[in-house]
Amino acid sequence: MLELKKLSKSYKKQTILTDLSHIFEQGVTVITGKSGAGKSTLLRLCASAEKPTRGDILWQGKSLVAKPKPFRKILGYAPQQIDFPPDITAIDFLRYVGALKGINYKDASRQGTALLSRLELANDANKSIQMYSGGMRRRLGLAQAFLGQPQCLILDEPTAELDPQTAGIVHDLIFETGKTATILMTTHLADSMNTYGYEKFEIVHASQ
Repeated sequence: MLELKKLSKSYKKQTILTDLSHIFEQGVTVITGKSGAGKSTLLRLCASAEKPTRGDILWQGKSLVAKPKPFRKILGYAPQQIDFPPDITAIDFLRYVGALKGINYKDASRQGTALLSRLELANDANKSIQMYSGGMRRRLGLAQAFLGQPQCLILDEPTAELDPQTAGIVHDLIFETGKTATILMTTHLADSMNTYGYEKFEIVHASQ
């Protein structure tokens, strides 16, 4: 369970989020709102990539603002942009991320191979990431987020740059994982996801 408690975020004189309070339970929640409402900002805050100006975020009743490290061990996070090292293969990148998550080499290799296969990157597992297209990088970014069977997943536009068939594969993976994890995501495809069961959380305190 991830809880927002009177969460606010400002940058200099611009207020992005104001007094958000909500509880996200197990399952998939799609974050919605107008352009400029702060959807990506909220995801960064929930991923402990940024700190709020005021308020708190709790995971299972414990503050992420005060102590983010324990939460990061069970978190999978895929922002819209990831700075991949260019001179490394995809499977070696996943092994590296696995090591950061405390996953041993053998298990990271096994999980990484399975995820690359699921996301249709098996034939490109040993290629340098610098040879990857934008859509391939998007899928690799998702693969690293799913490593280690995270209890919480935060995904910012996970199907951007993907064709409809591949987007369907990604959505299947997300909603299968949502049976045992708490997932927050943004997506421009929310209206086409009616076959999936998910919650919506709309940000109404838009800055614009």
